[in-house]
Amino acid sequence: MKQLSIISLLTLTLFAFHCAELKKKKDKDNTGFALLALAGSVACPTSAVSSPSNGTSFDFTQCKGDASAALKVAGFTGTNVVLSGGVVGTGTSSTIVADSSRLSNLGGEKKATIQLTYNLSASDSYLEVVMPSTTSLVGPTFQLTPTEIKKKNVLGATSALGGTPGLWASSVAQDKTICIEVHNENGAHMFGWQGTCANVNRGSYEFQEEAVTGYDFSGDRVSFRLNKVNIKSIIIYSSTIGTAGLVRTSD
Repeated sequence: MKQLSIISLLTLTLFAFHCAELKKKKDKDNTGFALLALAGSVACPTSAVSSPSNGTSFDFTQCKGDASAALKVAGFTGTNVVLSGGVVGTGTSSTIVADSSRLSNLGGEKKATIQLTYNLSASDSYLEVVMPSTTSLVGPTFQLTPTEIKKKNVLGATSALGGTPGLWASSVAQDKTICIEVHNENGAHMFGWQGTCANVNRGSYEFQEEAVTGYDFSGDRVSFRLNKVNIKSIIIYSSTIGTAGLVRTSD
C-alpha cells in the first residue's frame, strides 16, 4: 500500500507539472491573439521550407494592421515600422529584431543564413542585416544599397566587401531577393548570392569577404535596419547554405 501511495503521488506530480506547462503555452498564445484582436491586425504567416535546407519562411506581405502586434506573434520586435504590403521603415530608427535565437548552427562557431526579398524606395535607401545580432543591432552587418552590398563595421563606417564585391544595376523601386550567410571563422566570413537560396550555386559565392575582424559575435538573433525600405519576406534557415571549401559526402 505504501508503494502504491508513492506511485500515485509521483503520477499526480507529473500530471500537475504537465498541466502547468500547457497553461503557460496557452496563456502565451492567448496573449498574442489578444494583441492581434485588440489592434485589429492580421498575423504574419509563417511556413516551413526544406530547400536547400530546412528553415522558416515569414511572409510580411500578408500581415495587416498594427505592425508591433503582428510581428510579435511571428517572433519579432518591430520599432518605428508599419505594414503596407510588407514591413516598411522610413529611417535609421526603423528596426526589426528576432525575439529568439536564429543561428543556423547552435554550439561551436556561430553561423547564420537568411534569404530576404525587399524593395528600396529611393536612391539613398539602404537595408542593414545584422547576424548574429544582439538586441541592440550589434554584430556582423551587411548593408544593401540600390547598386551594391557593403559591410558596416562597429564604428558605423561602410565599405565594399574586400574579397569579391557585390555590384548590380540600380534596384530602386524593384523587388530584389538576396541569399546571405555569415560564419564566425577567424572573424566574420561574409558571403552570399543574388537570387533565392534554393537556386544559387552554393559552391561559388557571388560576393564575399573572409576573416572580417572587429565584430561582436555575442548575439544570437537576426536584425534589420530599414531606411526607406519595404521587407516583403524572409527565410531563416536552420542549417548553412554555402559549401565552397567544404568536403560534402551527400546532399
